Amino acid sequence: MVFEKKMLALALCLTLVLVALLPGTIEARGDRVSSASGSGGMTQDEVAVLAGIDVDNAWSELEYLASLGEKLGGTAEELFAQQYVFSRFTDMSLDEVVIEPFSTSSWVHHGTTLGITSPEVEEIPTTTYGGCYSIWGTQDGEPYYFGNSNDGKSLTAQVVDIGLGTLTELDAIGDLDGAIALVLRDDNVIPYPSITIEEIALHGASAAIFYGYYNQYPASDGIKQDGVGGSLPALSISRDSAQRILDLMQHDPVTVQIDGSVDLISAENAQSANVVGYLNGSVHPDEYIVFSAHIDTWWSGTNDDCSGVATVLELARLFSESRADGTFVNERTLVFCSFGAEEYGGPSDWYSWIVGSYEFVCAHPEIGDGLVLNLNADMVGFEKTNGPYWLENTWEINDFVKEAITDSKVDATWCNPVYPYTDAWSFTAIAGGSAVQASWVEGIDAYYHTQLDDLTQSSSESIKDILDFYALMAIRSDTTLVLPIDFMPTVNWMSTCVKSQAPSVPSEAELFDRVEVALRDLRDDVMAINSYADDLRDAYEAAQTEEERAVIAAEAGVLNDALIDARRIINSWSIGQGGSMGSWDVFLRPTQHVHDYVSLSDAITDLSAGSTNNAIAALRGIYTMDWAPVCSLETYELVMSWMINDEMYWADDFDQQQAYLDVYWVYLGLTSETLTDSDAQLILEDMRDDILIPWLQEDLLTLEWAWKEAGSTLSAVLV
Repeated sequence: MVFEKKMLALALCLTLVLVALLPGTIEARGDRVSSASGSGGMTQDEVAVLAGIDVDNAWSELEYLASLGEKLGGTAEELFAQQYVFSRFTDMSLDEVVIEPFSTSSWVHHGTTLGITSPEVEEIPTTTYGGCYSIWGTQDGEPYYFGNSNDGKSLTAQVVDIGLGTLTELDAIGDLDGAIALVLRDDNVIPYPSITIEEIALHGASAAIFYGYYNQYPASDGIKQDGVGGSLPALSISRDSAQRILDLMQHDPVTVQIDGSVDLISAENAQSANVVGYLNGSVHPDEYIVFSAHIDTWWSGTNDDCSGVATVLELARLFSESRADGTFVNERTLVFCSFGAEEYGGPSDWYSWIVGSYEFVCAHPEIGDGLVLNLNADMVGFEKTNGPYWLENTWEINDFVKEAITDSKVDATWCNPVYPYTDAWSFTAIAGGSAVQASWVEGIDAYYHTQLDDLTQSSSESIKDILDFYALMAIRSDTTLVLPIDFMPTVNWMSTCVKSQAPSVPSEAELFDRVEVALRDLRDDVMAINSYADDLRDAYEAAQTEEERAVIAAEAGVLNDALIDARRIINSWSIGQGGSMGSWDVFLRPTQHVHDYVSLSDAITDLSAGSTNNAIAALRGIYTMDWAPVCSLETYELVMSWMINDEMYWADDFDQQQAYLDVYWVYLGLTSETLTDSDAQLILEDMRDDILIPWLQEDLLTLEWAWKEAGSTLSAVLV
């Protein structure tokens, strides 16, 4: 999922850095592969393994998986698909194949229909949004009914166009009096449909029909699907269908009938499952290279993510057969994962995705202890007609990834970091590892999460590119003497963030200085470790006997353990995430609170100067105010209660989810003139001093501790 937001945090912290890729090189050193400069390309052994890739087999797997249709987490359809993956893994010469069930929320859709009954009679293609009620069904076994006929199983009502569904538009319309609201979904204006659903409920609507996604992004006949949730039935239709309704409304009122059933099942009462295959390492069995994708889909999900699972299946076949015929014998354990409940399944509707991968890394701490690399494939089959792949990876493997891009000749744009909308996040933020995420291609938004995501939009050439790219990185990370981890890009990013943020909060200058000292010390430790790693590589290459190489390999093993341990500290404790309502932004841990501090301080200064309008504008810069003014205070408080839910599934373990500052009520007091400037100033000063500053201090103390701890872990190897 890619969401376009105004992100001052990114400008402040330079979190997202798109780069023009420079030519990279790989040079074989004995039977090891490591970074070098000079000669480029792949070794003969690498070429031999990649020659075994069977893209026709991957395409066949994709065709079958896509033919299974929608398969939501925790449903019989998802389990059937996972049983197929299990059988395919079992047919291969893998060492172990397991199915691992886990609890999940589930949403079982029995079908929804939408028909215009007046002034014309015609059917409108539709679906109910994931996680939402339909007209009737059960919630944990208890029946619910939203209909007004057919014993509550049918809803017939007039349609009212409410535009984007902002508070201003709804207040102008007044009481909806049981009408069905037609809503243009534009996530740039209202970041998620849940807000609109709750607001129209307050205004008396009986249901919602949404069309669009970031306004004009989808294809005009695409029906967008997401996990949304809310207190009313919420449907999705195409822009073409919405235009048909709007055209009819120009002349006469339009009445529609909705029929449909959905069962909602809480996390205590449903199960999804992960399917995992292992190819045990011959030298380092407790070090892991993990290939992953997710099996659950909205609609048939041909690209999202049947293409990823097909890729993992082909990589499992490739490496298991390569080991069987002696073409390649893996030194480290290769793990092949088909995850459940990526799209939907968490304990709440708000933070409900990447559940299967989260459950996997939590259930397997040994994976985090020995994780070399995660290669996650999500939407890798889209026909590449509009530009390169969007690749995300963690900073410490930048050079490694760039070299593999060059040598595999994959057409890709590379960026940091890995974002929290795919399973790669579980391996970076929770397991603290290195990861690569291949997904987006320009133009895919029109088809993503719609019924149009089918084989006609897919290409075997695209899948072949990712198979080559991922297989090459797996081979190189498997055979390398020293893991391809260089913390210098991470340190440079963190340093840029700290230096840009420190002047913004002068009261915490001393604490920022301490953090900078810890970071400078960490930089010194990284430089020393990098030099030591180069010495080990050189010594291994120059070694004359197996005994000498064994001694050096043992030293490299100690170094690799330290690199993994330091990476877990740095990745898990340095990053924060949050930003606007969607909570997609990833940044250095203090960034959100520094950002909000600046806006809050500006508002306080403006109030002290009697500039009320400027203060109101400054408050709009605080993250929660990116969306709050589009809804009522009642809806805002409800949504905020979801956003600060401590059951948040995938960023609570290391306190990565940044706390949100609640200033909407002050904003409303100033705009309505029910709150004086002096009272508002005192309230905001208390917020700054008693809430925001302590949050920021905790962030900075966490960074200081983490960077000292990581540095000590690295420097201990050099003693």
